[in-house]
Amino acid sequence: MRKLKTSDLFSLSRIFKKMDIKDEIKTLTRDITGLSEEEKIKISQELQVNLSILFIENIGNAEKEVYKLFASLTDKTAEEIENMDLDKFFKLIQELFNQEGFENFLSRALK
Repeated sequence: MRKLKTSDLFSLSRIFKKMDIKDEIKTLTRDITGLSEEEKIKISQELQVNLSILFIENIGNAEKEVYKLFASLTDKTAEEIENMDLDKFFKLIQELFNQEGFENFLSRALK
């Protein structure tokens, strides 16, 4: 999966809006200023798990857009993503949320 770029911000923002989960995501995020590195890692891991679950629970609301986003991120077609083995698709979702800098990216998408 390639690194996220500016145009992905708009795609993700539209997906979150269509899923109607922006407010739920905001409740999951926390200010980590002043926390130890260990605490930051723990909170980050919890956020990634909760985001993955929330995303999967609501994926049906933006199914085509999600296929299109992952196609763009992986150089596959939307049809290939749609027909992908479920385990591989879940790994793509995890990889998206585990990307370095995703939390900063997410905070911009939620504005």
